[in-house]
Parts: sequence; C-alpha cells; structure tokens
Amino acid sequence: MEGTQQTSRDTWTGEDVLAPSFTTIRRPIEDGFCVDLYLQVFEQISLDVWESFPEEQWHRLATIEPGWITMYPIYTNPHTQRYRSPKHGNVNCIMYSHQSKRELPETPDDAALYIDLSLPRKLFDSCGDGLGMVKQLTPLWRALRFAPDLKTLVISDDSDTSITDDVVFVSEARVDECRRTCMRITNARRKSETSAQLHWVLSQVFPTLMPNVVFEGSRPVLASDTTPRRVSNPVAQAAVRARRHQLREVKVGVEMLAKEAPRELFELHAEIERVTLAVMIEKFESMLSQNLSEGHWQQFFESNLFILAMVFSRPVALLHTQFHAQGSTVTGAGAHIGDLLFSQGRELAIVEIKKPSTPLMQSRPYRNQDVFGPNLQLSGAITQVLHQQGLMRSNWLSHLRDPTMRDLNPDTARCVVIAGTKPTEEGRRRSFEIFRNACKDVEVVTFDELLGKLRLLAQHLAPVDPADIQDVF
Repeated sequence: MEGTQQTSRDTWTGEDVLAPSFTTIRRPIEDGFCVDLYLQVFEQISLDVWESFPEEQWHRLATIEPGWITMYPIYTNPHTQRYRSPKHGNVNCIMYSHQSKRELPETPDDAALYIDLSLPRKLFDSCGDGLGMVKQLTPLWRALRFAPDLKTLVISDDSDTSITDDVVFVSEARVDECRRTCMRITNARRKSETSAQLHWVLSQVFPTLMPNVVFEGSRPVLASDTTPRRVSNPVAQAAVRARRHQLREVKVGVEMLAKEAPRELFELHAEIERVTLAVMIEKFESMLSQNLSEGHWQQFFESNLFILAMVFSRPVALLHTQFHAQGSTVTGAGAHIGDLLFSQGRELAIVEIKKPSTPLMQSRPYRNQDVFGPNLQLSGAITQVLHQQGLMRSNWLSHLRDPTMRDLNPDTARCVVIAGTKPTEEGRRRSFEIFRNACKDVEVVTFDELLGKLRLLAQHLAPVDPADIQDVF
C-alpha cells in the first residue's frame, strides 16, 4: 500500500482523526488494471485518544477502473455512533459510469482527486465525506430498503430503471430528477413549517400587540389588506370540520353515487372543475399584479401545466425542466439550459418563459410614428430559443441516452416564447402583431393572452339553464 501521510504513530487526538489518510493498491483485472482506494479508520481507546487500525484493515472506499467508479460508502466522522457503518443501509455498493480520458491515478492523493472530479458533486459526496449519495437523495436509498436483497446500485447514462438479482439499475437523469424533486418538497415543507410557527406566535403570544394581523391560510396579512376576514373561533372551526366530513363521505361513496345519482355526480364534478379554474385565474391575476421573477412564473406553470397546454394544438407532455440543450465542461462552463421541454406526439417543443414586465417593442418609433422595432429582450429571447433548438439537433446523439427522448424527432422542434403583455398603444400593438406573425419558427405568446384563454374557458364552463341540457344518462 502507498499512503498519503506517515501512519506509524501510535495514537491520535480527536482532532487528528477528522483528517484520515488514504492508501492505494494497483491490481490487475481482466482488461487491464484498476486502483483500489483505502480510507484510514480508527478505534477510540480512551477519552480523546484514538488508535489507527493496521493498513491491511483500512476500509476500501472505492475502486477506479476504466469507465467505472465503484464506491463503498461509509460514515467518516469518528465522533458519531454510526462511524464506519454503511451509509445507505443494505445498498453497500454504488457503481457510477463515467467518461474520462485521464490515466488511472498513481498516488492516493491523485486517486481521491480523480474520483472527486469524475463524480457529479450534485449527486455524490466527496472522498473525505465517505462518498455515496448526497443528503437530498436519502429517500432514494431508503426506498430501496423495501427490497432487502438489493446490494448494488448502478448509475449510468444509458440505464433504464430495472432490477436484476441483487442489483438495481437507474439512469443518472432519473437520479438527478429525484434529487431536484426531493429538494422542492423539502423547501415547501420548510416554508409551511415556518408559516405555521409564525401563525402560532402571532395568534397565541402577540394577539394583543398586533390585533390587526389576520391570516389567509397560514400567511399573515393586515386586516385592511384582505376580505373577508378569517375568524378563528369554535363555531368556524366546527363548520370546517363538518365540510371536511362531508368531503370524506363523498369520496367513500363515489362509486355508489355514480350508479344512483349520475347526473348529480356529473354536476358536482363540473362544479369542482369550475371552482378549480376560478382559483387558477385568481392566482394568475394576483401574480400579474406583482413583480415576480422568471423562476416564480416557471414554478407556477410547472404546477399548472394545463395553462401551457392551451398554447399547443395537440396534447403535450412535460419531459424536463431546466433541460440542457448542450452539456457543460467539468467547470460548468459552456452549458446551454432551457426552461421547459415538452413532447407533442413524437415532436419536441421548447418553451422559454420570461416575465410579464418584459418589454416587447422599442419605446421610440423607427423613422416614423407608426413603426416600432422589437425590444432587445424579446429578440434576444427568440434568438435564444432558436439557438437551443439548434443545439438540441446537433447534440441529439448524446440526448438519446435519456430514455424519454429515444422515440422523439428533433427535426421539427417547435419553439414558444412566453413574455410580456400586449402593447396598449395602437402603433406598438400593430408593430408587435406584424413582427410576431413574421416569426415563422417561433410562436410568441403574451401573459395576458394566456389569462384570456383561461377566462374564455371559464365562460364556456359556466352553468347554463338546466332546460337546455340534454340528459346523457
């Protein structure tokens, strides 16, 4: 073995053991050589006195071979009870496929650096932290405990999710999707917990100091800013419980209602859809009155994909958010990231989302008072989405490693830009329509047009005279 530092000492302090050494062994395999990376481990013999295990008993942390890094993750903090135990329950081995043209490392320091550079840091911990998946992916390996026979997790670009014997295969894209989804859920939970705590403090600790503060759900607002005012009293709480009880009864008896009262159930379903649409419209109008970022609008459309679906003439499905039209280097440079990537049939659709405040036309006319050119932000968004379309085509072979992309055709990718609101001044509005109609490869849709589509749909769903409804049951 070759070590990173002198390890002939007899004892270590509690601070020393936080910086363990590495050793490596280079051994032959069927098609060449591989490098095993070992991590120094300790045993506590008295208060703040530690003793190192012999080198032959150090923990094998990883194996490096051409195209693969195999990890055996453990907890590395000697001051915790779980020290030296596997990080991921019954999954004690993780294999990651990577593409590297670097030579196999020669020294322990080079081996640790090779691994840290080859593993995506958003998915994996570093060697000093015992390797393995990052904290945000805890639900992934905990879910695998429901299959206790599984021992190995294989992550690669071309893997479909499957299980063979004691090995589970998952694509890197699916693992990253899991990480992002878990992070969104965690952030939403933290926000909800903070709001609930604030609700309790303001309602129980400081009610006399701030009597003008009321709550919309868990959000505190001034009484002058909201109508009607929510009243927290036993009568109101009893009414809420009664309505929830009625809802549970409907859920339990929905199949019976479908047989005994189909018309009433149909009308209830239609009313729920109308109420849901009305809430969506109200939320849309409220957001338009605020100066929100592009990120807020993207989250809103992700949660209400039905709104974006109205832009297309055919049914669509969301493939990816923040998709990479072109990958990046190891430093993160060179990436081209788009907002939303849809599929409509076998064709792609790229949607770029800007803000309602994005200016569409120039403030000054071009040569005369009736002609206005497009604003730089609008023309830049159009150019950007066309550039992403071109990158998707030129890098299509690399995108085919994603299972969701294999049956799609990149040649006719549709581009949509959602930005701004229609100009109110006649000259700018006419110039905008002329410019928009001339963009044959990009469809430009404004935020107020999307809201108008929702309002029109709400009008069509509005209840009509029962006498005009044909009995379909």
